[in-house]
This record gives sequence, structure tokens and C-alpha cells, in this order.
Amino acid sequence: MRVGRRRKALIAVTGVLALLLAACGNSGAAGDVTVTSFVTAGPESSPATSVPAASSPAASSSAAPSSSAASTQSGDGTVQEGVAMPSGFVPKKLQPGEKPPQFIVVSFDGVGWHEKWQHWFDVGTKVPFHFTGFLSGTYMLSDETKMAYQGPGHSPGNSSINWNSATDLPIEIKDLNQAYAEGNEIGTHFNGHFCAGAEPSGNQWSTADWNNELDQFYSMIANVKANNPGVQMDTLAFDPKQEVRGERTPCLEGKAEELFPALVDHGITYDSSFTKTGISWPKQSQQYKIWQFGMATFPINGTGKQQITMDYNFYYTQRGADSKGVTPEQSAADSEQVYQTYNDMFNATWNGNRAPLVLGNHFNAWNNNAYEDALTKFVLEKCGQPDVQCVPFRDVLAWMSVQDPDRLAQLQAQAPETGSGG
Repeated sequence: MRVGRRRKALIAVTGVLALLLAACGNSGAAGDVTVTSFVTAGPESSPATSVPAASSPAASSSAAPSSSAASTQSGDGTVQEGVAMPSGFVPKKLQPGEKPPQFIVVSFDGVGWHEKWQHWFDVGTKVPFHFTGFLSGTYMLSDETKMAYQGPGHSPGNSSINWNSATDLPIEIKDLNQAYAEGNEIGTHFNGHFCAGAEPSGNQWSTADWNNELDQFYSMIANVKANNPGVQMDTLAFDPKQEVRGERTPCLEGKAEELFPALVDHGITYDSSFTKTGISWPKQSQQYKIWQFGMATFPINGTGKQQITMDYNFYYTQRGADSKGVTPEQSAADSEQVYQTYNDMFNATWNGNRAPLVLGNHFNAWNNNAYEDALTKFVLEKCGQPDVQCVPFRDVLAWMSVQDPDRLAQLQAQAPETGSGG
């Protein structure tokens, strides 16, 4: 049995730095907080709650994707209509008058916590659910080997998030291999997680800096065994240069004009950092043709407050990113509000433009596990319903690529669903 794994909290200054970072976002929404990926969270002092009870479809509705390379498409960017993706999702062209499926795209930043990997794998055995894990490269090194990394403008071995431990690193490799084998997607969350307050951060980085950061990300994954001599671990089951096609920047920082050329240089085809008002169909950036899957701002249920719909943002709004003294009853109420916000978003798009729901998250236990509980409840309820597809970003891109260009343009021309009318 693997022992329980505890990520150390990112020093005891998260709340203070969150306040410092409150103005660092790119959404333009007044009063919003975009410190959405400041910490890869470990367990808090309060215990995590259990998975909410939910009626789920029969196990046969969540068939495991085929492991045969001949029967599923690879992650190299080529797509064939009617051929299953690694998740089992089959991209098909819309017929005249047919509505798009309702895509729900769940992602997690950092993905360095074994128990949380296993929680979401377990959810995928109950309903047809696959997700994207944006991996932080620091988890490919340990406290003993951290000097192999030097972030742009920083000293060697410096990082705003934790390194792995030599004992946990093999577990992380097993989790990554399981994620890949089960048809989930691996993207990049870059490495040292340098945000405002730990300058130079992404907002100050040049294209050369982003290229350097990505070069090191791919190298740390490809050379994880060589970089950690004496640590016995499985061989990583995938080639990161072939499989990693998307990214989210730490704290949603960065300037597109500096970041996007580096993405092109590394074969990365989509970004999920730059937020937007309302829920709308992804479009490509005009110059670099990077698909933009930014998270939406949308009203929190029961309020008129627009905010980025990511777990940390909910946490900051509801509790100031501090769980001290919060009762289980208060956390349950917070969780219900987030769950109802997800329902509001779903209903808006289901009855409207059918744009993908992009739900950004972390592996966390914040607020007595309120945000994991809300997302779990939502996923168990919605995934597997007719015309609903809970798939990684990669699969949505594959679906869009097989559509008639004029039909796709019609979808993209629809107004965003902002929730302002309901």
C-alpha cells in the first residue's frame, strides 16, 4: 500500500501573498483575484471529506479507452474523424441542424498529490470523465536534485513551490503513467511558479525566458531518471514533446506577445491562461494561431459578482483564502454555492451557445474540501448525460478540427453566455 502523501504548504504566507497578487490578473474584472494557481495545495489541518454520494450510470457507460495505438489517436496533433481519442471520445462532424455536444473541460494545476490523482481516477470509474493535468516541472526533481533547475532571472534551486521528495517521486511517475494509460491529458504548468511578489515573474518574462522555462520543463520530464540517480522509478510511459500540447501559466501571468512565440517554438497549440468575460467558443490568436481556452468570468450563484470560475478564486472570495475557524457547516454552504454556480454555467451554455465549460482547479483540500466536493458532485451528476462530454482540452480541439469551417465560425460568432440575464 502506498502511504498517504502530504504536500507541504507553500510556506505560511499564502494569504499575504494572495493579497499582494490580487491586482496581477489579466481579466480586467474589477475586484477579481487571479491568484488562481499560486500553490499546489497539500492537505490542510482539517480532514478531507468523502466523495459525495451520487447516482451514477452503469459501469458500462464509462468504458476504459483502448490502449491500442491502432484504435486511438495519438497526441501529435493529427486527428481523424470517427477515430477515438485516447479518452475514448470520438470526434464527429456535426450534421445539418445538429447541436454541438456540451463539453465540460476540467483541469488541475500542478498535479503533485497522489491521493488527489487517485480520487479523480476513481471518479472516472463511475462516469465517463477525463481531464487535463497541468504538470509543474519541479515535481520531476527532489530536494536533493533541485539545483538542476534555474528559473529565468532566479538562482539555481529556487522555486516558489515545493520540490518532490525522493520517496514520492516514483509515486508521481506512477500517477502520471496511470493518467496517460487511462486517456487523460498532460499539459504544462511550467516550473518554479514565480508570480508577482517573486520577481522576475511571468509578467516580466521575455520570449527567451519562456523558451528557457519550457526547455527545462521538457528536459526535466524526459530526463527524470538521469536527474535523480539512485531513485528507483518506472519509466515514464509517454514522450512529453509529443503529448504536451497545452499550458496554463502560473497565476495566469504573462503577456501573450512574449509567451505565444515560445509556445509555437515548442509545438504547444493552446493556452488556458488568459481569461475572458462569459463563456464562449475558443478562437485562435490572430498572429500565432494559438487556441485560447481562457477560463470565464461568471456570476457566483446568488450574487451579482463576476469572477474567474476557478477553485482558488472561489476560495479567495468566500474565505479570503483562509480556512482558519471555518466550520464544516460554513464550508458545506460554500461548496453548495460553487456547485450551483457550475449548474448556472452549464444551464446557460446548454440552453445557449453550447460553448465548452472550462473549469480550472487544483489538487487541494481548501475550506474543508469544499471545492473538490463541489466539482465531484457536479461531475458525477453531469458526465454521462446525453450529449455531454467530459473530456480534456485535447479532445475539444480534435472535435473542432473535424467541423466544417463555416459551421465552426458560426459557433464562434455567438455571443458569450455571461449569466447576466438569469
